[in-house]
Amino acid sequence: MGTPAAGEVSRYTMADVKGRNGRNGAPAWIVYKDSVYDVTKYLSEHPAGGDVILEEAGTDATKAFDESAHTPDAKQIMAKFKIGELVEEEKRYDANGKKKKRVVKAEPEGNRRSCMSIITCGLAG
Repeated sequence: MGTPAAGEVSRYTMADVKGRNGRNGAPAWIVYKDSVYDVTKYLSEHPAGGDVILEEAGTDATKAFDESAHTPDAKQIMAKFKIGELVEEEKRYDANGKKKKRVVKAEPEGNRRSCMSIITCGLAG
């Protein structure tokens, strides 16, 4: 991805993040609530050791981060390593950090069959 203009946020896909899993000399990136962090330089500073981060590198680490016993300043420390955000199509959280509800698309009317017609077709077939 190119360098964004001043004031713009860099956008990444989960595929971009997945390739930066900290293995074989690759940088270590994680996603936390749709923001992308390059935590490569923090591996040696993490109080529990870099291996804890490497377990989540290349993935959405939101659940693992939230379930860990982080100090209140952990998010402030992490903010220093933010390099961008996920592309809009892949975001899973709203502007307040709350998980978005998944929208289930209904089938078009013409494709819908009633429960009774499904059962009848199954019995007749």
